[in-house]
Amino acid sequence: MLRATELSGVRTERPLWKNKYKKWASNQVDNKCLIIYDTMWKSTEMIADSIQEAFESHGIPVKMANLRHDHISDIVADVLTTRFICVGSPTLNSNMLPTVSGFLTYLKGLSPKNRIGLAFGSYGWGGQSVGHVDDALKECGFKMMEPIKVQYIPDEAQLQEICNKLKQETMITQAI
Repeated sequence: MLRATELSGVRTERPLWKNKYKKWASNQVDNKCLIIYDTMWKSTEMIADSIQEAFESHGIPVKMANLRHDHISDIVADVLTTRFICVGSPTLNSNMLPTVSGFLTYLKGLSPKNRIGLAFGSYGWGGQSVGHVDDALKECGFKMMEPIKVQYIPDEAQLQEICNKLKQETMITQAI
């Protein structure tokens, strides 16, 4: 007798999905990093690249997700299994970009546990976005690392300083 999934032309392996669901539902995470961001003039993206370098220097796998190009559902699927969640936004009109706000609203509804968060971003004169992202991740129940906030376009020295500070971050070094 055929199962309904076979009749529809889609064949699923129940144990595979059952095991994944158990992992997601129990908030079991892998020691990897997901960097989610949006950028206006590439400054926040440059910071994201420095964060990636720091995590990879510890042997922690990193996946980058640009909210302008990657679908929010795909990003959230990665959040379900990732310990380190880094979220970045430049400041626009004293706030984060709408794409980042939308993502954080979705994330808050999921309430993932056992995560370590990092807020980062760039700004011209206000700089409020990083604080808003940091607050949103705290509301999700994340343990937080020190936020990263850079005014204007980061130069090579600032990017190296970000990388070096993160390499010394105790929440990262304790996780490896």
